[in-house]
Amino acid sequence: MKSTNRDSESILGTLAMRESHFRSGTRLSVLEALIYKCIPVDLKPTDNNSDPALQCLTRSLWSAAKVAVPIIKRIHEVKLKHMASIELAKQVCIGVSHMNNTEITDFFGDGEMLYRATSRGIREFLKICLRFFPELTRLSPGHKRLTAHAVRFRQERILGLFLQVSSTNQLSLVLGPTEKESAHMMYAAISYEARKYSPSFDAVTDVAGAAFQIQRELQWYKAVQSWVLPNVRNGFSDGQSCWNAFVEKHKDLLESGEKWVKNTSNSCMLVSTLIATVLFTNIFIVPEENGDRNDVPLLLGQDSVQILAISNALGLFSFVTAILLFLAILTSRYEAQDFLYSLPKKIIMGLSLLFLSLAFMLVAFAATLTMALDKLDKRLDWALIPVTLLASVPVALFVVLQLPLLFQMVKSTYGPSIFRPESIWE
Repeated sequence: MKSTNRDSESILGTLAMRESHFRSGTRLSVLEALIYKCIPVDLKPTDNNSDPALQCLTRSLWSAAKVAVPIIKRIHEVKLKHMASIELAKQVCIGVSHMNNTEITDFFGDGEMLYRATSRGIREFLKICLRFFPELTRLSPGHKRLTAHAVRFRQERILGLFLQVSSTNQLSLVLGPTEKESAHMMYAAISYEARKYSPSFDAVTDVAGAAFQIQRELQWYKAVQSWVLPNVRNGFSDGQSCWNAFVEKHKDLLESGEKWVKNTSNSCMLVSTLIATVLFTNIFIVPEENGDRNDVPLLLGQDSVQILAISNALGLFSFVTAILLFLAILTSRYEAQDFLYSLPKKIIMGLSLLFLSLAFMLVAFAATLTMALDKLDKRLDWALIPVTLLASVPVALFVVLQLPLLFQMVKSTYGPSIFRPESIWE
């Protein structure tokens, strides 16, 4: 029996150190993640109630796809490894669950395997263990529970397993930290050491720009501050207030964020100036006079003239507002608190208006080209579409290169919180 326990403990202990054997420890691109989600992996016998013909057809199609597309075969092997690891952990936990309480306590011992999984961010492993043994959340060898350990190693998704919505609609830890744990958690939130703890940590590197990295650090600090005991929340760290210590620790990142914001604003203002030049030029385009009626411009009643006027007006409004926003950013004080909401909101609004002004400029160009071709030989009408498409290439490139940045900014500022409860049964 003792030999069996040692073997089971060895299996779980090994899995707790193999983050690559689980989905949470594997980085996938958008395409790879989509394939991973769709590709079927069957470790158990198929359900007898399912249509055998449909199952056979599905397996045949995926088998053919694996032969034809190497990436599908590779993703299938990765998912198969992940599913096998999860199933192995389940079977070990089922065996351990048949032991009595004393044997279970001895099996998990000092909780080293759980701490390993927590520090590496292996959510699947912890979910399985907590499903069978919920009391493990209270395991606190060395006076430090899994929640404090997750904060120390900056495992945001792991913390979701220990979060709940309080009566005041605020997130709180399922088991509130002790005073000592609160002090350790605040120190971890203040120290900018997350990336050195875990190579798979991506909460900072996936956010665009230094300004949004410091925003993520501020979000993390504010969240941890709301979880700890009130007497520690505004306490002191090495003779400094927690906030001052946080600012001091992140001084280099704040300087990088300020530089990034200024460079981005200056670049966007340059683009806005170029757009303004084009739109202002369009304003002074006056069609030829209409025969004897010198006060009525030619083509005035045509749709292209109306489109030109409207797109010019909207484009001018957009770029002027964008320039004012970027000027406000450049004249900001760049306090640490500004990087949480104030500066990101201005950057998002400025970039959004810049995209709009680009779109209106393209519409104005198409309208102007239509007016010009109407006054020339009708045989040149065929040139309207290819010329417009060529003119839209630089705009499309700008959108393709900058739109992902804007999307990340919006997600980081207005998207769902990075801290949200996650059920162990999901």
